[in-house]
Order: sequence, then C-alpha cells, then structure tokens
Amino acid sequence: MITIVGGELFCSLGDGPQRVDALRTGKPKVGVVDVNVGEAIVRYPYYRIDETPRLSSSPIVDDYLDRVVSGLLEELNLAPAPLAEVGVFLGSSSIDYSLAWPIEESVDDAFVERCKLERAGGGNYLDRLMECFGFAGPSLTYNTACTSSANALMGAASMLEGGIIDYALVLGLELYSPTTLEGFAMMQLLSQDVLRPFDQNRNGIVLGEAVSAVLLSRDDLMPSSWRYLGGKSNCETYSVTGTDPSGEGVAEVMREALEDAEIQAEAITAVKAHGTASDLNDRAEIRGMERVFNEMPPYLSLKPYIGHTLGGCGVAELLLMMESVDAGFVPASLNFKTPDREFQKAPICEVMPVTSGRFMLNYFGFGGNNTSLVIEKSGR
Repeated sequence: MITIVGGELFCSLGDGPQRVDALRTGKPKVGVVDVNVGEAIVRYPYYRIDETPRLSSSPIVDDYLDRVVSGLLEELNLAPAPLAEVGVFLGSSSIDYSLAWPIEESVDDAFVERCKLERAGGGNYLDRLMECFGFAGPSLTYNTACTSSANALMGAASMLEGGIIDYALVLGLELYSPTTLEGFAMMQLLSQDVLRPFDQNRNGIVLGEAVSAVLLSRDDLMPSSWRYLGGKSNCETYSVTGTDPSGEGVAEVMREALEDAEIQAEAITAVKAHGTASDLNDRAEIRGMERVFNEMPPYLSLKPYIGHTLGGCGVAELLLMMESVDAGFVPASLNFKTPDREFQKAPICEVMPVTSGRFMLNYFGFGGNNTSLVIEKSGR
C-alpha cells in the first residue's frame, strides 16, 4: 500500500498553523497584480507566496525548491542519506521560468545568446536539487497543464507499486509568470474580483503561486495514516483546449480512478473538486460528478484559498486537504452564494467536521487532460 508520509507547502496562506486557521475560518490572503492586456494595464487579484522579486533567474526557483524540500525533511526528521535512492518527480505548467521574462521582451540581437546563458528547465532544476541533497533518482518532469503535479504523483505511485523505487519525492511548482497571466487575460478567463467556483455568478479564475513537496513510500517501509488508494489520467479529444461540456470525459476518469482504488462511489467521504470558476469547467465537472454518483457527495474547491496554481495545484491542494482533515474538518467552498439552477447540489458552504475517510481529488487541465486521485485517512 502506498503511504503519504508528509509534505511541505509554500502558498499565500503562510505556514502550517496559518494555513489551517485560514482554511477553518475562510479567510485567505489575496493580493493584486498588474497585467499588460494589449496596450492597457489591468489590475487583477492574485495569490502570491511572498513579495520576493520574480525575475528571469533560475536561482529564485532553486531557492524555493531547496527550502520546500529542506522543510519536508526537517518536519519528518529525515536526513537525505537514508533516502538516497529516492525518485524525484516535478509537475509544473511553466517548466522553464528562465524564459518567461525574455519572451516578454522585444527580440534583439542578444536574445538567443541570453537564452543560452539563462535557460534552466525542469530537468535542470531537478538535476541541481538531486545533487544538492544526494538523491540518486530516477527523476521525471511532468507538463500536462493543470494536472501536472497530480500526474507526477500518480507516476511516482506507479513506480513505488512496481518496486522500482522505495521512496518518491513529488514536487509541484508554480510561480508568477507574466506570460501566463497575460495569456489568460487575453482569453478573458480572469476574474477581476473574487473566485466563485460553482456559483451562478462565477466570472473566471484567479491565479496564484504554490511550491510544494510530498513524500510517498510503502507501508512496509514508512507507515502512515494517509494512503494513496489509486488514480487515473486520460486525455479527451473533444477539442484542442477544453473538456467535453457534457461531463462524460470527467465522469470516465472518475470511474476509472474508483476502479483503480477498488472502492465504490458511495464510499467517498468528500470530493475536492477542480473548481476553477470558469463556466465551461464548472459545468463539465458537475455534470461529470452527477453521472458518477447516484447521490452527490459533499464537494468543495480549494482554489478560493490559494488561487488557481495551475500545474502546481495537484500537490498543493492534496496537502491542504490533508492538513484540514488532520485538524478535524473539511473546509467550506468560499464565495458561494447563488446556486446554479442546472446543478443538483451546492458545494460545502460551512466547515464540515471530518477526521478520517476516503477523498477524491479532481484535476482537469487545459487541452483536455483529466486526472482523478483517491486518498484515504484511516481512523487509527
């Protein structure tokens, strides 16, 4: 059985106790960011980890990765040496931050040479991280839009189940990128006020940052009250950008995840929905759940707490869910006021007391990649 030993997370909510308090009280910390939209500068809400400058510099990314891994090892009281054979898996939708700023600039004579000097993609981040901590690998990067780090976790679990590795360090990475923000703004997908998943008046996504790490193993090596039961990922061919609005693609991956976890839909205690607050995604996700569950379980979105952290949301939202349940509750889905007339059941609107159970975690990516994971917290 795959165990989830522990994790570390950097996000806008602060440290562990601050995160739990914000999740319990429903009081996130949202900042603002100026985005270049055509020839205009438009201000949007944005969830930042901190006020560290975001430049075209790989050492900034390296520093966050170093600190999140060091924090995890310290929390678990583990030295890197016993984990020398650990596999390292990185999921991010912006795999090469060093190019984000040059892409924003006008092409000039020094452009190509500057990229050669500064380029440091996901593989380079992992190579340096493994050298720093003495991990031997294997190492893999995943770039599948918003499902990136969720797919990284599923790939890590597969290697653990196959006996290829004994430990897996799974990383989620998403930092401020002007290219990403401007792209979403130009597609008119960003909300200019608040993120309202599943609300009749939802009007778009709010982006955010997260850097996270989680350690997986097997129960014969590292027992834990948290376990990964199963998961599935598939790719829809409905369109080149999004999911089938009927929800059938979403339903299919949830059914397959339940089958892989060897449990029935009725056994799910709650669903952590993807919940982006974009009209198409919310509708497809609810319709998909209505196809899978005879009676809709409690469900929520965590994005109003830390923003949509894109490829980093897989591990970041997993850890937020674990921290909440460890503290005895499942958070309310924030900013929900007006039920959508097409939906059978509203999301959780108040904190729900929970100390154990089985939880479905859904992630649906731009381009039609869908991933659903099932985890369990035992009552012992």
